[in-house]
Amino acid sequence: MWGNPMFDLKDAKGVMMELDDCRKAHGDAYIRINAFDSTRGWETVMMSFIVQRPKSEPSFRTWRLEADGRQVRYTHEMLR
Repeated sequence: MWGNPMFDLKDAKGVMMELDDCRKAHGDAYIRINAFDSTRGWETVMMSFIVQRPKSEPSFRTWRLEADGRQVRYTHEMLR
């Protein structure tokens, strides 16, 4: 979580300034922006997207194993 919530924005410049500050502080990390809609009386995420990924992302391998009945089991391995 970065900065304070920004309510009633009319211009995207404030968001872009916060994004630039976040990138300076966390240059090699995932950065995601969430947009909320409070028109119904509670905050609901209306839009969410990743704006930055790290240069080196971890890789995973997943194996699926079907067991008795409808059971499905997964095994995960982190690749280096």
